[in-house]
Amino acid sequence: MTKANRWLLPDGVDEILPPQASQLESLRRDLLDLYTTWGYELVMTPLIEFLDSLLIVPSSDLQLQTFKIVDQLTGRGMGVRADITSQVARIDSHVLQRDVPTRLCYADNVLHTLPKSLLGSRSPLTIGAELYGHSSIESDIEVISLMLKTLDTAGISDVQLALGHVGIYRALTREANLSAELAQKLFAALQRKSTGEIEQVLTEGGADKTLIANIKSLSTLHGDESVLDRAAQEIQSKQPKIAAQVKESIEQLRQIAADIKVAFPGQSLYFDLGELRGYEYHTGVVFAAYVAGYGESIANGGRYDDIGEVFGRARAATGFDADLKILLAQGHRPAGESRRIYAPADTDPALADAINALRSDGEQVVRAFPGQAESASDMGCNFELVRSGKAWQVKPI
Repeated sequence: MTKANRWLLPDGVDEILPPQASQLESLRRDLLDLYTTWGYELVMTPLIEFLDSLLIVPSSDLQLQTFKIVDQLTGRGMGVRADITSQVARIDSHVLQRDVPTRLCYADNVLHTLPKSLLGSRSPLTIGAELYGHSSIESDIEVISLMLKTLDTAGISDVQLALGHVGIYRALTREANLSAELAQKLFAALQRKSTGEIEQVLTEGGADKTLIANIKSLSTLHGDESVLDRAAQEIQSKQPKIAAQVKESIEQLRQIAADIKVAFPGQSLYFDLGELRGYEYHTGVVFAAYVAGYGESIANGGRYDDIGEVFGRARAATGFDADLKILLAQGHRPAGESRRIYAPADTDPALADAINALRSDGEQVVRAFPGQAESASDMGCNFELVRSGKAWQVKPI
């Protein structure tokens, strides 16, 4: 690297400059204050951890996304966090060890080896909320509602809420009893919504016609709420336990949709029963928020029960997260008038008193240095302190 390009940052790694940095911090504070009013407690997790506690979910994506290093003190493998959920699960299960529902939130940087998408950053500023210790859909509804409130606070409107349930796919694939290799092929085929590939994989695995039809249906079951009626009719299992689980999953989505429509009148809902984002991670309801003009979800989450089992306590869990940078870019928050006040290089004690009083009130005051040639406008100020008799007054420039 030469002197000419030492300023370059790695691809996908960015810095936030004025005034966006202040806007981002303001949004972060507002969202954490929102979460506090809902009873969520702030936690701050370490940037690096041992790999065996950081990578607690069998996710190949998370493995690839994590920068790995060697601890010089112990020789053990460590990782730079690519996700905060595993750390919060450790706090809930091993550190807090509460028996009551526990609400936790966070806002911090994570680091990815590669961007998750063409639009993604390798250094997201992740904000999220997670609820542990409650297994019924009321906690899913609370978390989804808080996610929608998050987007509203960020000034994001016309959001489409997408709902799915990985429990249906999990139940059907258990019935198929596929090998690990075929299960991976089936997952990929369903993500591509390729019915031909789905049928080929299942036939190779010895699945019967009913099961093949059920799983092929998942690739077409997306759209408005009528999708749930179609799912109830089209997905039929000969095994009572599987049939009951599918029915329960569909009913959960019905109840969540009904409650969200009451709490957020006019909210746009979309259902996709073949949506398996985070399948290795999630165990039940999954959800995501989309806006027109942006090709990826701007916030997402779901249920991931028993994630803390490796830390000694298997607790129900649900939550969501988002990248604050994306929320800021997609939102339209009122900027408000920002006063930046210029104070001349004058030794008058009354000026010092005026500056201290303004700063105590939260005003932004920039004091000039003796001999400074730059003007107040050059310093980015739009107001200035002007002597009026023995006093100093703030006046627009």
